[in-house]
Amino acid sequence: MRRFFPVLTLVVMAPVIAELLWGSTPISRAAYLISQVPMYGAGTLLIREVVRRSDRGWASVLLLGVAYGIVEEGLAIQSFFHPTLFGASDWGARIFGINGVYALWAVGYHAVWSVAIPILLTDLLFPAQRQQPYLGTVGLIVTGIFYVLGVALIGFFLFRSTHYLAPPALLALAVLAVALLVLAALRLLPRNRPEAARPAKAPSPWVVLLVAGISGFAWQFVLIWLRHFLPVLFTGAWVVLPMLLAVLMAGAVGWLVQHWARSQHWSNLHLLALASGALIAHTLFGALVLTQTTVDRLGLVVLGLVMMVMLSVLAFRLRASNAYDATPV
Repeated sequence: MRRFFPVLTLVVMAPVIAELLWGSTPISRAAYLISQVPMYGAGTLLIREVVRRSDRGWASVLLLGVAYGIVEEGLAIQSFFHPTLFGASDWGARIFGINGVYALWAVGYHAVWSVAIPILLTDLLFPAQRQQPYLGTVGLIVTGIFYVLGVALIGFFLFRSTHYLAPPALLALAVLAVALLVLAALRLLPRNRPEAARPAKAPSPWVVLLVAGISGFAWQFVLIWLRHFLPVLFTGAWVVLPMLLAVLMAGAVGWLVQHWARSQHWSNLHLLALASGALIAHTLFGALVLTQTTVDRLGLVVLGLVMMVMLSVLAFRLRASNAYDATPV
């Protein structure tokens, strides 16, 4: 029973964060989340389990999150390659049949918001099981089956509505990329090893929250919204500039978090601040950009407020526990 609650939490939280709290599945169509649970929930749970079993860390989680994004967007939905779906080709850098800007956004989005943040929040909610796999061998196999079925289900529905199948060479390229990412995450990256804390103190959790919020919003703004203000940057060779800026922002934040995580008194509160800032930016961006109706916009605002209350409650709980035992980043 102790394993059931974190499993259920993670399986439900993944699609709620990735879809509902961003507004891509609006509140008026929230019932659609049911069909997304097998792919999002089982996929994120599967990533957590294989990372824990192989004794890897957050770098492996993020690499597998990128692989997850390629499976969803490249193999199931095939939005990486579709010339009209979601208007992805209009984002810029459509090269060799690949929607470049959209693909860059999608792999980063799924790695962080679909996979890493749900895993991190579940670990903070259930600290006693943080370092342990939730599932046995049978449970892991069943989770894998549900994930494959979930991907197939989403792919089937999209094919029925679009009647599009990407060229075999592009699908093979996506499969190869997934295989290389899995290999790197579970074999090439080092196992977790304790590291001595640096003498520098970790910043205030409020600073971490602010950095995560600003960078999370800016990253999505550059790849999604900037083209409405400066369309010239998303035509021809100019598109390299916003893509490079997005990559540099992601790399800088990753380096900064790693640097902070090795400082004295890096705590669970800092990890929560990191996730909270990214989530607030995520929902704010969705309310401003993605929602199409007043009902959906108000619904997302209400969901965002509920989310902030729940994050605040968790913050008070972590502060009361004086938990300075954060998992290395």
